[in-house]
Amino acid sequence: MEKNKRLWKLFTTSLFVVIFFILSFVSSHQSKSVEYYYSQDTVAAREFAPQVEKGRLSVDLYSITSIRFPNYKVTKAVPFVLDSVSSTIDEETIASGNYSATLFLDTIPNKTFYQSVELAAQRDTCWKINKFAYNYVRNDKMGGLYKIMFSKGGQQVFVTHLNSEMVRLSVGQK
Repeated sequence: MEKNKRLWKLFTTSLFVVIFFILSFVSSHQSKSVEYYYSQDTVAAREFAPQVEKGRLSVDLYSITSIRFPNYKVTKAVPFVLDSVSSTIDEETIASGNYSATLFLDTIPNKTFYQSVELAAQRDTCWKINKFAYNYVRNDKMGGLYKIMFSKGGQQVFVTHLNSEMVRLSVGQK
């Protein structure tokens, strides 16, 4: 009797192992894939590219600050969205007026440039100068907001612009 129990136990265990391997083999060799990968974008990537004119984003520092900056070029421009409205980041483009750009000056500005900025800061409250850091914050005519930052001796200028709608949203958060 005990021999029959052992044989029965061995038979059922073997049967379960064989069934398990058969099911594993069948499930791993199905002709249809369980996962589906959609290889095309739903929105073309060019919709998220910065809107440029003749190969470069139009940022005129003189019209914003009334200070003549050395020649510069835009090295990076990305749409800017506040953290609280990050659900719309995939819909945001630079053309909407919300962007963050990095400008690279052709030369390191000379003392005359920094003197003109310091002179302008005496008349214009938009300028904040803290030792080597220069910050300029100003509303534009449409209710948008410009923030320009650079440091003394550096060649990079950081520009952020928010359109009037985004400014209202950011004020509403505070």
